[in-house]
Amino acid sequence: MHSASDDSLEAAADALLRVIVRDDRERFAARLAAFRGRPYMDPGKPGATDALDVAGLAADPIGTACRAELRRIGHALHATSPDEDFVALSVEIAEMDPTHADWRAMALETAWAGIGGPSA
Repeated sequence: MHSASDDSLEAAADALLRVIVRDDRERFAARLAAFRGRPYMDPGKPGATDALDVAGLAADPIGTACRAELRRIGHALHATSPDEDFVALSVEIAEMDPTHADWRAMALETAWAGIGGPSA
């Protein structure tokens, strides 16, 4: 069962995902136009960690800050509801905006890597 705190954290995650997805799609479109045929996202790229992403701050300060806050929210959600299915929760949050649910799911999967799992 969700608490009011969980609901506000989920709303905050939704707002951050809107910024991340908008910016990612803009960068993707720009790179696609400039580098046709070259992949933008590296599928082998590791998930997020709690370490400061200095290179990311230089390249994309807003997106990096949003992802760091999204990671903090993931830890907070897991702490308030440790028995909740974290994968189902991430799907629920990703689908808050069905227009870009796939982009949002990728952003959450990367930001929340390792949270709620056996190594969390």
